[in-house]
Order: sequence, then C-alpha cells, then structure tokens
Amino acid sequence: MIPVLFINCKSAPFIDDIISGKKIYETRSVNSLRSLVGKRVLICQTGKGKSIVRCSARIVNAFPVSSFHEWDMFRDYTLVRSDSPYEWKPNTKKKWLYELSSVIIESVPFHPAEGIRHGRVWMEYNGKSE
Repeated sequence: MIPVLFINCKSAPFIDDIISGKKIYETRSVNSLRSLVGKRVLICQTGKGKSIVRCSARIVNAFPVSSFHEWDMFRDYTLVRSDSPYEWKPNTKKKWLYELSSVIIESVPFHPAEGIRHGRVWMEYNGKSE
C-alpha cells in the first residue's frame, strides 16, 4: 500500500508551493505523520472539489517546535501565513514540521480510491484509482 498524505488547499496553494520547491515543510498540530518519516508518499489536494493526487515526495525528517519564536523562524519554509487557520494560536503548545524532499509531479493527476484510513490526515492507497 502507498501512503497518501492529504493537504487542504482551501486557504492557500500549498501543493503548488510544494511542487515549486517553495514549501519545504508540511505542518501538523500533532505528530500524526510519524510512521511516514523515511517514506515516499502521494500528496493529495483537498479543499477544492474532489480530492486529487498531484505529486509525491519523501518525508525525510520530523521535529517539533515548541514556541511561537521557533515556529516563526520556519515561516518562509512552511508558507503558513499569519492569517491562516494553521497559524500558531495562543493556546498552541507544539507544532510538528515534516521535511519534504525529492518531489515528483504526477504526470497524470488522479483521484485516489478509498484505502485504509488513518484519520483524516492520511491513508494507505491500494493502487486502484476510480
């Protein structure tokens, strides 16, 4: 099974930024992608109609940031704007950053069929598209 990482692009073009090499770190509020470190994942765009796999990347590293100051130091690499719903909030204690490398653009983007879901964050895709 191939892991599929879902990224909501409703508020920002995060996958376009990953493809262009501007967004180096994907972020999460909890360490929900820990089992994917070291693996290549399909990256699926959500938040703009039907989910679509647009590229793949290797998650090479993961680490927490524990203060707004640390978070802000990585802003240019996460591309999370200060007005984003994914911004550091006053009650935030920790955010996780996942380093992406070796991005490959899908020559033919596709809609993933259902697989084994691991919450809303990622699933294991069985290779059969719709």
